[in-house]
Amino acid sequence: MSERRPVAPHTLYLIHHSHTDIGYTEFQPRIERWHVDFIRQALRILRESRPHRNHHFDGFKWTCETFWPVEKFLQQAGHEERHAFEQALQTGDFGLSASFLNLTELLDYEVLCNMIRRAVDYGRKIGVRVDSAMTADINGYSWGFAQALLDNGVENLFSCVHTHHGMFPAGRKQFPFWWETPQGGRVLVWNGEHYHFGNDLGLAPGAASTYLIKDEFPLAAMYDDVWPIATTRIPRYFARLRDEGYPFDFVPVMVSGLRNDNAPPSARLIAMIRRWNETHGEEIRLQMVTLSEFFASVRRTEVELPVYRGDWPDWWSDGTASCPQHTKIFRQAQRDLRYYRQLCRHYPQVARADCSRIEYNLTLFAEHTFQGSESVSHPWNWVPLIVSARKQAFAIAAYEEIQVQLEQARSQLGAVGMRPDMPLRHKAVNPNGHAISGLAKMMVHHFEFFELRLDQGVEVWDLSTATRVAHQMEEVPRGVMISVPCALPAGEEKLFEVRAVPAATGNTTSSFRLQGVEGVFDVAQAGAGVQHGSFFVETPFVRIAWQEERGIISWFDKQNQVELLDRRREQGAFTPVYEITPVPDRSQMTIVRQRMGRNRKGLAVQRAVGKLAAVESSSSGSVWAAAELRYALPGTSLFLLELRAHAQAPRVEVIVRINKDQRWEPENLYLALPFATGDQPFQLWLDKAGAPVRPRIDQLPGTLTDFYSLQEGLACVAEDYGIAIATPDANLIQLGDLRVKPRLLQGMPGLENEPMPIYAWLMTNYWETNFEAGLGGFYEFRFAVQWGPELNREQRALQCCRDLCAGIDCFRLESEV
Repeated sequence: MSERRPVAPHTLYLIHHSHTDIGYTEFQPRIERWHVDFIRQALRILRESRPHRNHHFDGFKWTCETFWPVEKFLQQAGHEERHAFEQALQTGDFGLSASFLNLTELLDYEVLCNMIRRAVDYGRKIGVRVDSAMTADINGYSWGFAQALLDNGVENLFSCVHTHHGMFPAGRKQFPFWWETPQGGRVLVWNGEHYHFGNDLGLAPGAASTYLIKDEFPLAAMYDDVWPIATTRIPRYFARLRDEGYPFDFVPVMVSGLRNDNAPPSARLIAMIRRWNETHGEEIRLQMVTLSEFFASVRRTEVELPVYRGDWPDWWSDGTASCPQHTKIFRQAQRDLRYYRQLCRHYPQVARADCSRIEYNLTLFAEHTFQGSESVSHPWNWVPLIVSARKQAFAIAAYEEIQVQLEQARSQLGAVGMRPDMPLRHKAVNPNGHAISGLAKMMVHHFEFFELRLDQGVEVWDLSTATRVAHQMEEVPRGVMISVPCALPAGEEKLFEVRAVPAATGNTTSSFRLQGVEGVFDVAQAGAGVQHGSFFVETPFVRIAWQEERGIISWFDKQNQVELLDRRREQGAFTPVYEITPVPDRSQMTIVRQRMGRNRKGLAVQRAVGKLAAVESSSSGSVWAAAELRYALPGTSLFLLELRAHAQAPRVEVIVRINKDQRWEPENLYLALPFATGDQPFQLWLDKAGAPVRPRIDQLPGTLTDFYSLQEGLACVAEDYGIAIATPDANLIQLGDLRVKPRLLQGMPGLENEPMPIYAWLMTNYWETNFEAGLGGFYEFRFAVQWGPELNREQRALQCCRDLCAGIDCFRLESEV
């Protein structure tokens, strides 16, 4: 009888952690208290377990999934606790993750870098290298996230994708690869199982689950002795890995102390590990490790790993459209923070303030949970109400704090406060390293009307050149806004003064103007000037025309003789598309949503395209031609589209105003953006954090191709022409067919033949949890479109998007010029 050859051991690495959801399972302050206590519990378990280490149990390890709880612990801990925590990190019993939180794609590159740096700087301070990050739940990241990790010295990323309404990349889990960054570096990624998979395997006594594994064990067994579950499921899992050609002699799983997000550590894992290793350790050995220890094992292997380059779009970034009002506030706050930092860099007299608190509040809003777990099933309950209010408060706090800094900066640049006899002089500034152009907007308050004799007219002077300039006035709340075309070279300023003029003599009638005595323009006419009619607005640069019901049917570049709307379009430019999935039985509100999967709507979805019903108003002047179009759209009691075509540039501002009905059923609202560069083929580019991205090209295999989260806009770029579409308020775009069908992931056959109609995705409430149950209320979304031959490079076109979103800062001056 031949001697039995020893079985090569396989190691099951356990990464013990608590998944961080700020909100969702409880309101935010309680979640904070829990996570601080989890670290204290882990320290106690570590202290008590040290005497019991042996060859069957190497030791208790705890991994801090995110750095946010660590910061909170350090703020509250006493000297002895902080020392014990630092010692646990230094000895490798505890591990840090460089991820501050599990985030959506809202954060821009600079804030993302700074938040990662918090963990890295703390580690450096105590002599611990933070070389790894982990995320859980979320389904992806902007491409710039990889660069931000590497720029901070973080070389490894462990991703635990939760495939509910999402999917893991590359077509497989428990799979490592190199993620090439935009600048050509590499981050080692382990594309792992769900973050509770260790609980599914029965590794946590009293905390087993059956979320991903469906077998003979009933749900009731999860509360009993987990040993039969573990001894059945773990060998099966390893056998499946071998059958699938798994190349490593180890496999990692995350495990939590309870079957819950925001779960504590568990000392019972120690006894489980020891018992398992005593009985099954020769075949499969259990070992707790930190992230850094695990990745050290991966890097020691000789398995050749694939290299992927590009974006990793997050299926879960759609949560931003479930709270569109506060996403808009967040985006403006982050934009203002960038502008403030630009002011500080350009003007020595502007004192740079610490903006870490602003970044903190931005990050807390960008965290991946938007509501409580019962937000849809029980939208009237207290916890969803508080979680939602607190979530919104993070965006509001960030906005308030950056406004304080901006007002102080403007004061240091000569801005005036409120007082009698305020000068009617304004300063427009450009602290950027490139030229900008747009409208300098000057507010004249209602109490200044008498002094200014506004009813007799005004004129605006450019004091930099001592010339009178074109302007246009509009009524706004508490006064009028005077807009002046303004072009500013890099780092330059302009001074403007508003002056009263004597009473004008007025205009006489024209013998050629095709206008009826009632003031309506509805006779076809052509011209090179700025004009408006019942069916068009026109400037020297563009003629935009619309028809009843169909909406905007033409967007014609007059300078270059190019039609900017796709001839294959299904809807007119900025036409709204509304979807609702009926739920006849109120008790099925969550079940219907749960079954939507990755389509984000049900088979019974009812889709309606908005129909142009009326032109509410139209006007023209020396600065713009404008029209306000009203659409009939189910799900709304008001849908207005305002177009403002600039007279001195190929640019149109678009404002969408909505009064949305309150509905509990799952809804989506899109806005058609059927732009094209005439008959030329073009490449679509997206402005994403840290890198420009070509959707369905610059992204990882097996990733989302239906919708994307943007920073400031998108661009259609042809060989000698381009269109920039700025999206300051809404961050999501939808590409492709809106119908329910099998979704195609990046790299799948047939994707290259799929059409890519573009939509702005304004709002949704389709999730059965974590989203607002209803979207009723008043909303405003701004857009801007610019075009021309100079935008034929993606860098220029996307920079144009950023400039259109930022606008020109113009403020009242303190002193005489």
